[in-house]
Amino acid sequence: MNKQEIKKFARELDIPYLLHFTHISNLESILENGLYSRETVDAMDQEIITNDAGRYDGRINTISLSIAHPNDRMFTKYRGVDEDWCVLALHRKLLWELDCLFFKYNAADGRISGKSDDELSGIDAFRSMYEELDELDSREGQCLEPYDPTDKQAEVLVIDYIPVDYIFGVVVSNRQVKKNYKDILEGYKVAINSPGKGVYASRLYRRKWQ
Repeated sequence: MNKQEIKKFARELDIPYLLHFTHISNLESILENGLYSRETVDAMDQEIITNDAGRYDGRINTISLSIAHPNDRMFTKYRGVDEDWCVLALHRKLLWELDCLFFKYNAADGRISGKSDDELSGIDAFRSMYEELDELDSREGQCLEPYDPTDKQAEVLVIDYIPVDYIFGVVVSNRQVKKNYKDILEGYKVAINSPGKGVYASRLYRRKWQ
């Protein structure tokens, strides 16, 4: 019943997709094998550039996704060191088909990081991502779409593994990157968002001005 409630709410919100940003050097492996948790990646004998090296939320058996727009605070931080990052688009059906945890704040935030997986996996946790939060500007003030979580750092953590079948698109930052990876991108929707535009912009800027 819980999965059906999650499915119903996701459809009510008309969530378009979920997003995961990754270093471009990981793209070929991901499109061949899917997305693995940090715990699994650490056990692999491969050189993989990971997000959130410290993984301060402590849930290393999960993969972090954002709804409709990346966590621009984190994404900007990583791109400030190295600009070679892309964004994967994933089908919303994973919200009810896979085992997910729903965080209305960043998963490492002390206000929520101590909650149990049981508390974070249900429809109430999912709905809480869309509540007004006193410490933030109102949803209206942030110019949010109905499907945008209230906190731009809110995230969905998927437990263990995301099969490649859930990935349907890739956003890159320029035509040259698209050309360089054209062979492995065949069959996927590919979009080019220039730096400061689309998924490479802040969510507020994107919603207010784009």
